[in-house]
Amino acid sequence: MAINAVVRVDGDNVDYALKLLKKKIEREGLIREIKKYTYYEKPTEVRRKKLLKARRKQQKLQRKIAEKYKYY
Repeated sequence: MAINAVVRVDGDNVDYALKLLKKKIEREGLIREIKKYTYYEKPTEVRRKKLLKARRKQQKLQRKIAEKYKYY
């Protein structure tokens, strides 16, 4: 898997460019992918994480629907 992340540095604002690069990498999920394959996870842990992710996704969807149909 190859991900190319490019950030331009205008002038001497290297700190800002580094901050943008970190955000871009985080959004792409690169760090999670690296950690995922670096260490062994038990199958039960994998299932538990998958279940928690699905639960969070469902809760987020329910919040969106509730916010959409919220009456004042």
